[in-house]
Amino acid sequence: MDNDNPEEKRYLTELCTKTQGDIGHQVSMFDVGAAIGMEKADAGMMAEELIIQGLAELKSLSGGIGITIQGVEMVRGKTVAAPIPAGDALQLGSGTVLGEKGRQAVEKILGNIRTAVIQRNATFGQLEEIVIDIKTIEAQMLSPSPKIVVIREVLRSLHKNITSLGGNVLATEVDALIRS
Repeated sequence: MDNDNPEEKRYLTELCTKTQGDIGHQVSMFDVGAAIGMEKADAGMMAEELIIQGLAELKSLSGGIGITIQGVEMVRGKTVAAPIPAGDALQLGSGTVLGEKGRQAVEKILGNIRTAVIQRNATFGQLEEIVIDIKTIEAQMLSPSPKIVVIREVLRSLHKNITSLGGNVLATEVDALIRS
């Protein structure tokens, strides 16, 4: 984010407030802008800019946006781990095809992996392998019937790289997901 642009800061702060810092929450980009006195067109352009920067994400084609972990960190000035609800262990599920809870678990762990990679000094080779693995899982998630076996194998590859980067807590989460 451009530190010299107070309007970006205000918009991102308002987005964080309206979503309560919850990366799963969706609000209207236009409502966020209106809350700080922006015209609809300006609010749309501001949301686009924050989406490009990875601080917000498009949730619906009708203008629904959410804040990303990076956006929350920018507003709060500290590292934030993606929340995993208490007593709600991440699981891929049983069977051959990923169900809705499995999809949510994979999306959550991928968000945590992205955050961890940003915070650590990965070599170019490690970063390249992690990005390719994430893209492989994302491609599988586009399928109407994502295969658990494929996702599990790619998570094993990610686990190896996360462990080598010193992400012990995240490595434990990934390992638990692989074993589920």
